[in-house]
Amino acid sequence: EGVEEEEEGGEGERTGEEYCGEEDGVSSGADAARALRTLAPPTLSRPDAYFAGLGTDFLFGQRPDADIDALNALFATVGFPQRDPTRLRCALAHSHHIVWVVAREDNRSRTTRPGQCVGFARATSDTVFNATIWDVVVSPTWQRCGIGRGMVERLVQRLVLEGIANVSLYAEPAFVGLYRDCGFQGDPGGTTGMAFRYQAPRQGGGR
Repeated sequence: EGVEEEEEGGEGERTGEEYCGEEDGVSSGADAARALRTLAPPTLSRPDAYFAGLGTDFLFGQRPDADIDALNALFATVGFPQRDPTRLRCALAHSHHIVWVVAREDNRSRTTRPGQCVGFARATSDTVFNATIWDVVVSPTWQRCGIGRGMVERLVQRLVLEGIANVSLYAEPAFVGLYRDCGFQGDPGGTTGMAFRYQAPRQGGGR
């Protein structure tokens, strides 16, 4: 089960000419070969009916009525840092896709109230070439039910259907296996992911 890997020499791959990267916004050879193919939507390892049987629904898009404090509380259950509510709401508004996993009244947990968000993930994108998945979180009560993988697969599926061929994310060591099962690769094509992180100076002097 899981995301099917593409076969070598897939439809649409160019051969016999140097790739420059201007067509699809990638630069490495492996990424170029993948991006120039006709991409098939990834296979979902579990259908929506499975999650409905758990008493949960996958909801997509903006939710103006979303409880930002509750989302921050969900982040806290897995050790994510608390975000300023105003900035977090702004981040959601500028996300390309958002998925919320919401418990129904018939959910399987006695400690989960109807309407409670038990899973969350989002993707940002330039809407053409690249996308990045962020903030994949599942309530500890609902972990090991396939919700995390279900969210990632559905986000990737929507992005691929839009023609976005390059999807990246940051993976903590404990979850590398999960993302590999979803079709992600570490350092694809020999590239190395890098990030610049700015840390504001502390008040009162010093560094």
